[in-house]
Amino acid sequence: MVFRMFNTDRLSHAYITDDSFADRLAMAVVCSARDVNRPCLICADCDKASRRIHPDIIEVKRLDNKLIISVDQIRELKQDVYIVPNEAMQKAYVVRDAEAMNTNAQNAFLQILEEPPGHAVFILCTESPAALLPTVRSRCVELKALPADGFADGGSGYAEGSADGGSDDASDGDAENDELEGLAGDFVDALVGDNVRLIECMFRIDKLDRFSMSQFLVLARGYVAAALRDGLSSGSSDSGALLVAESVLLKAEEMHALNVSAGHIAGYVCASVVSV
Repeated sequence: MVFRMFNTDRLSHAYITDDSFADRLAMAVVCSARDVNRPCLICADCDKASRRIHPDIIEVKRLDNKLIISVDQIRELKQDVYIVPNEAMQKAYVVRDAEAMNTNAQNAFLQILEEPPGHAVFILCTESPAALLPTVRSRCVELKALPADGFADGGSGYAEGSADGGSDDASDGDAENDELEGLAGDFVDALVGDNVRLIECMFRIDKLDRFSMSQFLVLARGYVAAALRDGLSSGSSDSGALLVAESVLLKAEEMHALNVSAGHIAGYVCASVVSV
């Protein structure tokens, strides 16, 4: 139920997927529809994306059949990324053959991922996510192919909700996403001194599958960042616990990228953030 993530404006800032899905994902990023599943396929932004002429979809790939994507190419991307979108609300950066980035290029890309502007979404296309640095993978949501039977598009390998949001798969996906957002919100709310509620959250986190765990970590870190911004503006004294949680969640994302089990990740997070 991949497209449930495009029912609202809460997109992740970075994804790892394959070429067969990257173009549709980039279209969803720039789609101007806000009251239906994205991409709507009918708005002006979707039309331009389908014809590969949308100015806010930027493609990075190997030049002149070279074997690598160089650090200079990523530096050019970095210069562009802080320029506001031309037409859409967000910009999509599609990196083809992302595994072709050498170590220097990946480290330069990591710097962008660590402090991305809110209007940028990065889509790393690769058939071999393991070829990317663990630190890069930990900051991305991996979208994996699913069994194609039963999906409306007849075999894309990804579950897509209908445009009117009426499919059972889309409804189930929305409910699951809402549940993960609620769990991430409860976790952040409990960080400041509510150990009982925090431990209850850990039991719920322990039951997540690998894909849901990836989603939870991204959502929770986003909520922590928002709480930190609110705390700094209001002079709250809770920033210490939130800073610890942010560091713990980053480490948990690295553990997730290394295929550490959800149970071990939940235990690590719990032991690290529960107040003594």
